[in-house]
Amino acid sequence: MHCRLCVIAGNISPIDVITHVPILCEDAEIPYIYVPSKEDLASAGVTKRPTCCVLVLTKPTKGELSQDEQDKLKSEYDQIAADVSELTSSLI
Repeated sequence: MHCRLCVIAGNISPIDVITHVPILCEDAEIPYIYVPSKEDLASAGVTKRPTCCVLVLTKPTKGELSQDEQDKLKSEYDQIAADVSELTSSLI
């Protein structure tokens, strides 16, 4: 499994908990983006616990999805990853 997108909550305290994550993402060439809150990130990940960081995988476990569903998700993922990369590079 390969991580290909990192989503980081912006309201983590102390901030030192996540300051290393963008550097690791850049070293591994993984696009990353911030969302406003750890509660929103937890909600999107269908968990009740506040979450500081989520890694999105590009490939589901074998047999979980049909090939058509995998192709559709891959296409949508590629578009999102490109958008995140473009946003990140425009901020630097």
